[in-house]
Amino acid sequence: MMWQRADCDTERVDAPGPRGRLIMGDALSLDLNEYYEKVQCVYIDPPFFTGDRFTYRLRIGESGWLTGKRFIELPAFDDYPQSGRESYLGFLREMIHLARKLLTPSGSFFLHVDWRTSAHARLLCDSIFGEEQFRNEIVWSYQTGGRSVRHFSRKHDIILFYAKSKDHFFDITKVPSSKKTERTNHLKRHVDEKGRSYRSITTGGKTYIYYDDEPSYPDDVWSDLSHMQQKDPQRTGYPTQKPVALMDRILLCSTRPGDLVADLCCGSGTTLVSAAANGRRFLGVDIGRSAFSASRKRLSGAAVTCLAPQTGLPLMLDAAVEPGIGYYDVQLNAYTLPGDMMKRLDAACAAGLETVDQWYAGLINGGEFVVYASSVRQRHTPRLETRLQIPLLRGTVAIMVIDVLGNRSLWAPARSV
Repeated sequence: MMWQRADCDTERVDAPGPRGRLIMGDALSLDLNEYYEKVQCVYIDPPFFTGDRFTYRLRIGESGWLTGKRFIELPAFDDYPQSGRESYLGFLREMIHLARKLLTPSGSFFLHVDWRTSAHARLLCDSIFGEEQFRNEIVWSYQTGGRSVRHFSRKHDIILFYAKSKDHFFDITKVPSSKKTERTNHLKRHVDEKGRSYRSITTGGKTYIYYDDEPSYPDDVWSDLSHMQQKDPQRTGYPTQKPVALMDRILLCSTRPGDLVADLCCGSGTTLVSAAANGRRFLGVDIGRSAFSASRKRLSGAAVTCLAPQTGLPLMLDAAVEPGIGYYDVQLNAYTLPGDMMKRLDAACAAGLETVDQWYAGLINGGEFVVYASSVRQRHTPRLETRLQIPLLRGTVAIMVIDVLGNRSLWAPARSV
């Protein structure tokens, strides 16, 4: 069966839970008018103005995902390596303006920065949101990273937290902390009539009671959420990836189930994964091809609509479709990259289906590619399944492939296109 490229950039997955959208593009250039004043929480983890060029270390093939010894280094993003501070702050200013436009009147904004630009970012947020809407300068403290003998080791990031207006929604009871606050100093210990232990203190004519078993809540120093460890099973290989627990805390206190969350530099998609798992709708945007691929993979089981350009490279694919009783059997037989692209994979000795990082089978219907089955290479699924089943419904059978170089292509049988 001959297959040829299909012209359809929009991809949709129907799954339980609120729907999200993942877009490959520049948030400052996209038309996001439909989202203005619709987003309850905007989180931005922008480049930190390090001047570095970051790479995405992607494992290749089943053995690569099992051992970690076969991988390729792909461009992830450039962190303003040849630009001055004014250029970077101009970008940051535009992103903060956009965030404010997106937020509902009760919405929250979280800007994740570090020591390089935290002072500048605070002034920008004050000027755009207003000083009166400042809520917290959150210190996310961690133990990973190097040590210094010339200054105290830098072991924290800053997350600036602003409200859109005085109608701001915030519910700290949704994020109890596992870290218990010690209240032993100057507090008397008691046991009430139900056997519950508590401590009390009287000051200013008032008595304050603290039960030992009551929940404890975070303050503005977060030292109980660890940074990503080298062997953390969450790791995708994408640089500067944040842990899901960090995003859970931010989203759960600032949104309700069904609310819309936006991440305008979504990277590997941690914010989107947290939103989907916690019953929130999401909008993820990133200009990078590697970021889109990493996020798309992590959202393979979520209700999501994806919009990204397809590659124009001369790829080749061989597949087969067999109708069954109520379903199609879709078999992926071969996938071939152009010779000049294969040279980038020589060190990993990868070829054929080993160069496929993720693939999706479904039907083209109403101008969209609707996904019904998928196989993606991850730590817990290193082997690529080459046979998928999709329902026998109206539409054109199609296959979406994202290879290890980030090339995205949609294919349909030649006789059906």
